[in-house]
Amino acid sequence: MASRTTIEIYTRQRTLLHPLQGARLAICAQCHADVLMISLAYAASILQVSAGAIGDLVAGGTLHEFTTNTAATLICCNSLFALLNPSAPETQIPNL
Repeated sequence: MASRTTIEIYTRQRTLLHPLQGARLAICAQCHADVLMISLAYAASILQVSAGAIGDLVAGGTLHEFTTNTAATLICCNSLFALLNPSAPETQIPNL
């Protein structure tokens, strides 16, 4: 009689949540919606690139930017997450 072998594989994925310091809701001109915006420096740290590289991604249209009335540049989280996960359907980040 033939024996039957079952192989089970269990995996884990660690997800770290960090508070979004300096994040705010704003209207993204490209998304046409109220979205969460984060600082340019924080977006650079998430992507592990320089601020100059973020500027290149904004200039290329990959990331969306918003300039506040105090001349601070904020990055749209919808465009940031679309860059991080290009295979995901285009959805908006829920408002917190």
